[in-house]
Amino acid sequence: MSNRSPKPNARPTGPQKLRHERGPGLTLADAALLAIFVTSLILIPIALFAMSEERGPVASIKFLLVGAAAAGAAYGTNKFAVDRLAPLHAIGYRMAGVLAVVGILLTGAGTALGSFTGIVFKAVEIKVYQEAGKDLSDFIGTAYQASLVAHRIAPTVEAVASDIEVTARCEVQNSCLSGVGSGGRGPIARELEASAAQAFGIVEALAQGERERAQILERLNRLSASFNEVLADQDRSMTARRTSLQSIHGETKQEAAALLESMPIGLLQSYANDLRQGVSIPGDVAGTRTLNAYLRDHGDTLAGHLDSVPDRALAAPTFPDRPGMLDVLTYLPAFLGIAAIVIVGELVLPVTLYFMTYFRRAWEIERHEVDAPPTVAADGFDGLIDLSEAKADRDDGARS
Repeated sequence: MSNRSPKPNARPTGPQKLRHERGPGLTLADAALLAIFVTSLILIPIALFAMSEERGPVASIKFLLVGAAAAGAAYGTNKFAVDRLAPLHAIGYRMAGVLAVVGILLTGAGTALGSFTGIVFKAVEIKVYQEAGKDLSDFIGTAYQASLVAHRIAPTVEAVASDIEVTARCEVQNSCLSGVGSGGRGPIARELEASAAQAFGIVEALAQGERERAQILERLNRLSASFNEVLADQDRSMTARRTSLQSIHGETKQEAAALLESMPIGLLQSYANDLRQGVSIPGDVAGTRTLNAYLRDHGDTLAGHLDSVPDRALAAPTFPDRPGMLDVLTYLPAFLGIAAIVIVGELVLPVTLYFMTYFRRAWEIERHEVDAPPTVAADGFDGLIDLSEAKADRDDGARS
């Protein structure tokens, strides 16, 4: 029996280690995953601070813990997928690959949304309030146009009132409308005088409304300028600006409502309808017909000027609630470049690192199998006996 030293070229029979196993130190993949972790660790708490109105030490600790938990979960998922699941996927465990990719996408989507919100939330909030200011300006413009109807119709109402008054005098003096008798204050004259007095009352209300309209418009212009100034004031916090904007918004709605109420549109419409419906003079069918025809003409004139008045009351816009995640997603097209950068960092990069690791492991395993010397199966027990080693053992025994 001879003492044999192991042959230098003998194949090890224990578990094989791949040649790619890294030594100590931080790899490029590790550095990339750490960079993603640090970015999420900063931006997610910023997003939570921006979206919540809660303040104070307790809120700060809560937001930091939630941000750290979310960023840590994403980092742990990415790290485990790259270091542990990619090798398993490479040797044939496909479910490991499915689990890795799904995990990276789910955690990456959450951190990407949080990071994106932390970057753009302030800009989104400003855009929301800018839209609210635009809606309010449109409402003011519509109210102003409605008030202009009364302003434009005032001369017509005054002309109608003057004509009815002149006709009433003529009826009293000469019965020029009824054509019956030689004057006197009969039923037709009294109806004409009442209608003229009502028309002159509306003329006075229109004049008063015009004076108020000018004052209200001046206040509305000041409020609109204040709204824009507060929104653009970078020295104040967004919470303070929101409070001021809400107050200005409420005052502007009140002034716009006062603008509509200052013009007696409803009174004017009622008067025009009364003229068109006419009156009834008991016992005088001919006089009633003549008077109503005269009044109806004036009623149609006034109604023609009132056609541009809105059929329903104008609805003032409401001040928007504090923006949330849905508002951020609504304005995604406006920040598409930032969203693309965040998606690349939070989603594309981890998935790319995973598949780079997977393909590298798969290639090394394939190269290792190609470089290994072939084995011969004997008696159906594949791989249990290395025939080359058995033959060498027999030769050494014979020589000894």
